[in-house]
Amino acid sequence: MKFAILTGGGDSPGMNAFVRAVVRSSLNLNPSTSVWGVIDGWRGAIDSNFKKLGKREMAGIAHTGGTILGTLRAPELKDNIDAQEGVALNLHDNNFDYLFVIGGNGSLKAAETVNKIIVSRGLRTKILVAAGSIDNDVCNNFGYSIGFYSAIDKSLEMLEWIRDTASAHRRVYIIESMGRDSGYLAFFAGIATGAEYVIRPGENVDYEKMANMINERDRDSRIIVSEGYDKSIEDVRIILEEIFTKRGVNHEIRTVDMGYFQRGGKAAVQDILHASWLAHSMVKCAFNHCESGFYTGYNIGHPPTVLSLEEAIDDENSTHYNLPKEIIEFAIALR
Repeated sequence: MKFAILTGGGDSPGMNAFVRAVVRSSLNLNPSTSVWGVIDGWRGAIDSNFKKLGKREMAGIAHTGGTILGTLRAPELKDNIDAQEGVALNLHDNNFDYLFVIGGNGSLKAAETVNKIIVSRGLRTKILVAAGSIDNDVCNNFGYSIGFYSAIDKSLEMLEWIRDTASAHRRVYIIESMGRDSGYLAFFAGIATGAEYVIRPGENVDYEKMANMINERDRDSRIIVSEGYDKSIEDVRIILEEIFTKRGVNHEIRTVDMGYFQRGGKAAVQDILHASWLAHSMVKCAFNHCESGFYTGYNIGHPPTVLSLEEAIDDENSTHYNLPKEIIEFAIALR
């Protein structure tokens, strides 16, 4: 059999562990298999840019961040039928039996679109997809995305650094977190570090109450703002400063954007194991001639949940962008 691996969209820690597991599982379970990397993500699929991979090249990469295969944006795949058909034909003409994809929502939708063309034309390749995203916004009704826990680790480290300075200078810090339209990354990081408040996308915030919490803390207050919230961290700073000025209270308020620091660096052990287990499970399914599908799971060693690609792109049934009520109540109880 002949396999290809593609890492798409924004990079997330654990992608290299996924690549390693696909390569090594494939070659160890069936040494006659050949495994190829798609260079620079969907751009490489459009340009038919493939590189043969071997077990030796996989040494020492599982914990590293980023992706050894690269990932470049290919916005034309969203609407350009010629580009979509080109990917399907490139996979077929290069005799790939399966394409293994790890990426975010854009990669999932691209995979589903290309798969439809493959099925309609009776082409050769089947597509197996896993969620790789620090935002945990891909089919999160069925599990956590690879890279999410690594990003929490990086966030926690930065938030503790900020706490040191905030405490020393009695400052308030307003901190922006990545997450796109999902509040998961900001919220889980806030729970882990004990932040005073995490603002979720779409939340109706009681700033007067928030100001009371800051006054009670009095030394190292940190307010985390999710990327998808409709006010910037500067807007939040100005609102709080106006409240404190009216109250005759003096607080020094600073802003910090954690941004791309949350994405980089080595993968957390949980993401390495999760990525490796899913990749290994997907390889075994490919050797059993499975259909295209989306793979996710909560626990290492348990069979992954497999959805059709059509089910996986249906956000109404597969993904929630707001956090479950139970997690919000849990966070409030820990403040």
